[in-house]
Amino acid sequence: MTDDRERDTSGQFAEETTDDDILMAMRESEFPAVTARWVADVLEIERPSAHRRLEELHEGGEVERGKLSPRVVIWWLPGEWVQ
Repeated sequence: MTDDRERDTSGQFAEETTDDDILMAMRESEFPAVTARWVADVLEIERPSAHRRLEELHEGGEVERGKLSPRVVIWWLPGEWVQ
């Protein structure tokens, strides 16, 4: 089986899902907050990739996060979830 995905200049697989794809999926979600697993399932990407991308969006101030437990992190769009 071959993998026909594009690779970037360092030989890594190029990202096919954009930040805008992630943010749009979150905006269109029926839930006020989502998990990395939810993002992965909706966008058909690997869960570790979804988590990494959400962390990057968090560092850039695009999403907020909270820990429900040591293993459960939720993500939401700033200003869109009234606490």
